[in-house]
Amino acid sequence: MTVNVPIEFNQEIIEELVQLTKQRIEEEAQQQKMKELPPYPTRKQLKQQLKIGDTRLNNWIDHGLKVIPFGKETRFDREDVKLFLDSLKI
Repeated sequence: MTVNVPIEFNQEIIEELVQLTKQRIEEEAQQQKMKELPPYPTRKQLKQQLKIGDTRLNNWIDHGLKVIPFGKETRFDREDVKLFLDSLKI
């Protein structure tokens, strides 16, 4: 036996759902924007973004990842990182 119960939504509820959905999408877009790698990230930023450690990063540098000496710290060009990672593709 099947019982069908028609569900009718009030227009106010529909509008509220639309607003909440739009708000959530905008929040997600902003969070994604904040997760982007800066144009010249530091070692720390690069490791955090890619979820790698010092050993792997040093290995990549030894295998050709270009670095930018920047005072006492090392920075990377975001485009160089992308090109290097693309070169690792099989």
